[in-house]
Amino acid sequence: MIRFHALILSFAITPLGAGRGTPLEAQTKTPASQSASISVSLSFKRMSLRDPPPDPRPWAIVTVKNIGNRNVALGTDMRDYRVHVEGEKGEAPKTSFHRSIRGEFQPGDTDLAGGGVVDDIPPGESDIHKFDLTKFYDLKVPGKYTVYVEVQDELTNIWVRTNTVQFTMQAPNR
Repeated sequence: MIRFHALILSFAITPLGAGRGTPLEAQTKTPASQSASISVSLSFKRMSLRDPPPDPRPWAIVTVKNIGNRNVALGTDMRDYRVHVEGEKGEAPKTSFHRSIRGEFQPGDTDLAGGGVVDDIPPGESDIHKFDLTKFYDLKVPGKYTVYVEVQDELTNIWVRTNTVQFTMQAPNR
């Protein structure tokens, strides 16, 4: 009975909702008979951006493949992606950038402008997106972390999750 009321409330509010990526939209359920039109996979890479000293940043590389039979729109707006990193003691601390994307504001955070370019992925084709994980999470604490990313399928409104990848952050050499 409670689920029924929550579902009715979600449908009643979603059309009037504030915009894409709101917590209400994230809770909207898709019928079980509907399947995603994309598949997603995650790989990991370290890139050295500055010398000296080397600045190896952890990058999540997400490949989105259109497995359907019509073009799939994939937004470049960060609200179309959910990056999730956990350390040995749970979720790593989010940056103000990440909190703004998720609408989880703290004092001093600013709202980021929404919108962005939309890429059309033809059937059978793939698109690659790279995410510097230090823009989303404070990863200064050395240790083991895991990362996965969810991508919103614009055709079905299903959030599709990548595989999980583990990486290690080491203390800076001084």
